[in-house]
Amino acid sequence: MATKHTGLLAYARVQSKKHKSVAVDDIIAFFQQLSTLLVSGTPLLHAIRLCSEQNESIKLSNAIKDIANKVAGGSQFNTAAAAHPEIFETHWIQLIRTGEVSGQLGTLVLQLNNNIQKDRATRSKVTGALIYPFILLMVAFSSLFVMLWKVVPTFAEFFSDFGSELPAITQFVIDISDILRVRGMWIVIGMGVLSYFFRRFARTDNGRRQINTLLMATPILGEIFIQGSMEKFASTLSLLLRSGTPLLESLRTVQEVFKEDPIYYSTVLTIHNDVSRGTDLTLAMEKTGLFTNMMLSLVKTGEESGTLDKVLDQVATYYQGRLDTLISNFTAMLEPLIVVFMGVMVAGLLASIYLPMFQLAGGPG
Repeated sequence: MATKHTGLLAYARVQSKKHKSVAVDDIIAFFQQLSTLLVSGTPLLHAIRLCSEQNESIKLSNAIKDIANKVAGGSQFNTAAAAHPEIFETHWIQLIRTGEVSGQLGTLVLQLNNNIQKDRATRSKVTGALIYPFILLMVAFSSLFVMLWKVVPTFAEFFSDFGSELPAITQFVIDISDILRVRGMWIVIGMGVLSYFFRRFARTDNGRRQINTLLMATPILGEIFIQGSMEKFASTLSLLLRSGTPLLESLRTVQEVFKEDPIYYSTVLTIHNDVSRGTDLTLAMEKTGLFTNMMLSLVKTGEESGTLDKVLDQVATYYQGRLDTLISNFTAMLEPLIVVFMGVMVAGLLASIYLPMFQLAGGPG
């Protein structure tokens, strides 16, 4: 029987609070616990049930319980997990299936978990790199909005009393302020509607294709996008090949990793079809025109030496480092640009206000 504590000790955070949704941390915790239990010799069914009790996500915990019940009824772990596609991605299921067939489920789940953690770390770096510039932009536009909404109209009334012709920049700022005050609500509604339809468009296959095409052609952002795709392709294919999955089956699974990117999704399908007809992997990749020379060179070396899985693992590490460098450089370049933009914006507003004052001060008394 558990001891009951009094005072502040009774509120010790021994157990974390449960939550309804499934976060990446919940998935990582599940795979980490499962791999640890399996490697230590715990039977699969018992390990799954233990994981269902310890997970902090209610939704994931219920899904794991369902998996445990199906495994207890004679189903394979990968088949039971595939019944929850909203939680378990296709290439995860493929690795789990390979682990069950090879008898190395614990090791493969651990490797899969490491890949998920790397992917999360990359996403966190991108998000973290953009937070500060985003805050700067929000401050800049908020300041601009307040000045145009409240400050400029006051000066406009002051200048109108003198009836003199205003400088072009002052008149331009006053016109923008008038439009904002008169049609501000409609502008906000219009921006909201445009944002809504853009998000809907971005969720479509054609929308994602066009947006990704634009990103790939943009300096720096295009490099980040392509280097990230190289890392994702290399790390996933390496993991699958190391697990003993045949190349064609591995390519099919890699294709699912790019399901949110129509360009590389169709590209990997083309590679799969070419390889299935007897084309070398390097040549099939080269024909698409969407893989870097570094990637093609190393893949060719891996094919010729019979160490493709090891070479791809090194490639993934290389592109991970390149990606980190590009993100850092992008942030270092973006921040001063935003500061300069804010400075130009403030200088323009101040000039529009003070130029008429200088004219009035220098005019006839």
